[in-house]
Amino acid sequence: MNISRRKTSLRFGATLAALGAALAVAGCGSSSSPPKAAAAASRSAQQVQQVRLEIQTSGPGHAEWPRYVPADFTVHAGVPVRITIVNHDGGTAPLSAAMQMYDAVAGGEETLNGARVTTVENKKVAHTFTIPELGINAVIPAAPEGSTNTVTFSFTPKKAGTFEWHCYAPCGEGKEGMSGAMSTSGWMEGRLTVES
Repeated sequence: MNISRRKTSLRFGATLAALGAALAVAGCGSSSSPPKAAAAASRSAQQVQQVRLEIQTSGPGHAEWPRYVPADFTVHAGVPVRITIVNHDGGTAPLSAAMQMYDAVAGGEETLNGARVTTVENKKVAHTFTIPELGINAVIPAAPEGSTNTVTFSFTPKKAGTFEWHCYAPCGEGKEGMSGAMSTSGWMEGRLTVES
């Protein structure tokens, strides 16, 4: 090996060692600290807060009730948020005539399995993720049988406060489908806290 290659090889090795030391000091790759909850909004290098929610089809004490997990989460005002909603629920809950305004995306941008959408055909609606006070509405279509679909919804919260979100698709119990999970906090309704 000639001297020029050896110096380059040594510099590359020293750079890798320095990078490894920096990562160790920063805690990257360390397994000593527990992972953060999926609901915690994390800021990436691009300053986008990431939130992951799942729509499950059962929960403690209610084998047939759908629910968002987690139901409550916190983000920061003025920083873009990307909510990823993984839907396991294959059932549909078309919106009533009075609620059909919720079949359109509002207050942000939505993708379904990577493709941008602005509305969901009413007969395919399973759930919504709606925060009336912020003008936000994400429409969640039913998952394919035996599979899931993934919706991402991006927005930037402008003001601090605690805001209730609701599902307005009638996926609950009762004559109108608006009781049971639909009227129980922690199931198809919860809270978004926006900190300044």
